[in-house]
Amino acid sequence: MSKFTYHFLLPLFLAFHLGWSQTDIDVIKGVLIDDETKEPVVFATVRLKNMALGVISNYDGSFQIPDAFRLKDDTLVISSMGFETKEIDFSNLRTNSINTITLRPSIFELSETTVTAQKRRRVQKVRSGPSAEQIIARAIERIPENYDENSFDLVGYYRDYQLRQQQYTNLNEGLIRVFDQGFKVKDHTSLKFGLYDYQANFDFEIDSFAAKPYDYKTNDKYIPDAVFRQYKIPNELALLLNHDAIRNNKERTFSYVNTFVVDFIKEHDFTTYFLTNYGDRKVYKIKFKKDYTPFQVKGDIYIDTDTYAIRKIDYAVYRQEPDGAFAEKYSTSDMDLLYEILVEYQKHRNHMYLNYISFHNQFKLTRPPAFFVKDVFIDKITKQMTLVLNKPAANWLQLSTKDFRIYYKKMRLRVKEVVRVGDIGDTYALSFSKKSKAQRSRIKQLISEEKDRQKASLEIIINTIADAQGNLLAQRKSEYIDQFREFFVQQVIPGGIVLDDAQYVDKTISLSDGQQPRLSLEIIEDMWMNTPLQNKQ
Repeated sequence: MSKFTYHFLLPLFLAFHLGWSQTDIDVIKGVLIDDETKEPVVFATVRLKNMALGVISNYDGSFQIPDAFRLKDDTLVISSMGFETKEIDFSNLRTNSINTITLRPSIFELSETTVTAQKRRRVQKVRSGPSAEQIIARAIERIPENYDENSFDLVGYYRDYQLRQQQYTNLNEGLIRVFDQGFKVKDHTSLKFGLYDYQANFDFEIDSFAAKPYDYKTNDKYIPDAVFRQYKIPNELALLLNHDAIRNNKERTFSYVNTFVVDFIKEHDFTTYFLTNYGDRKVYKIKFKKDYTPFQVKGDIYIDTDTYAIRKIDYAVYRQEPDGAFAEKYSTSDMDLLYEILVEYQKHRNHMYLNYISFHNQFKLTRPPAFFVKDVFIDKITKQMTLVLNKPAANWLQLSTKDFRIYYKKMRLRVKEVVRVGDIGDTYALSFSKKSKAQRSRIKQLISEEKDRQKASLEIIINTIADAQGNLLAQRKSEYIDQFREFFVQQVIPGGIVLDDAQYVDKTISLSDGQQPRLSLEIIEDMWMNTPLQNKQ
């Protein structure tokens, strides 16, 4: 590529509507913690040993399992890439509090191959085994034998949400069935979806302004540096699964991954690889990157050492900020995430099936002002203008006529006097100077041309006025918010089932749309929502 642009489909909506709270079943709640770092273990697999059921731990390491499984005398098996597998009997888990479970990192993460850069030459020190490129090439060759080419269904938990100051907001949850015709079918649009349930969870904050569609005209909400094209966007779930580079290995997905089987090796630099584990399986962990100033790609790909099945891809794109000391250099400590895609596959019987996929991006949100002019009145007799603010000004005693700049048809109207009306401090009467003939003429137009005032020819600027919280009048504040869309597979059904066309989800409209058909919950016994822990907890 001669010019860096990162591409992925931009969702035009984050819909929510009246929903429910999952409080009608008793659940066992747990949090997975790294025994060494004490950090949450994210996206670990928590499965019932005697059943093909399970969930994936959340962003905070939490998970939920219905307490009903305690009666089935089952055991939880917890596994995660790079950690020792742990088994826990239900009898050791409490229902009246959050269970903290520690996982120990793998004890045999040994360096296998190291690639370094010296004097612009890449020096590869191979201790044993194939190179990183050879490992990935073998994994690509074996996709047909490692992944199911026959039809299968995936039943699981879908959610989309935002993280603002590490708090969940706008959380929507659903139970979904994915109908896949198998890896021999190249076109990913052949996927069909069934919807059991999809609701907003009102146990978490609803931020309606942050939930609005992306807006690339006003930039109230947009993804910086994203390539936006005017074409029809699929719904939330279809959008998410379009970013699975393993399932779409022969189709163009996102930047530099592009067509995975053709472009992944040639578009990336592979720095190091290690041996780690997933359960009792040894896995290559291969690190890769791509530098295209001021952008950088960083990631890891995990591949079985014996079958060469691709277990997991962690792919992240960052925007680097210029280093203040060296204009031609960029600081890696101030990298801003543009987007990150995590996709993991797990073995079921003889093939690999999707375990989870997570798409995470940041967007910039510019909120409406918290302190603003609520209304304007003009008295045709006194020729005074009255400004009504939405809340009292905290510093009204310090204001002078110079602080009020009023423009009409691009001409500034000189303010002669400002008088506070009432005792609240939210209403002010302004009198204009009449010394200038031009100003007298413009004031006359302002009073008489009611229609023109509605066209916003009147501009009011009072930069120095503030409310009790320190918000300046008409000041708009921007913030970055993290957006997530995730699907976690709870059950794999080889062979699958076939539904009538009317039962499948319309992939061109939101999952929350009332027109979406619903499947009967009776055919997914034992499925449940793996809702994150509430913010207050």
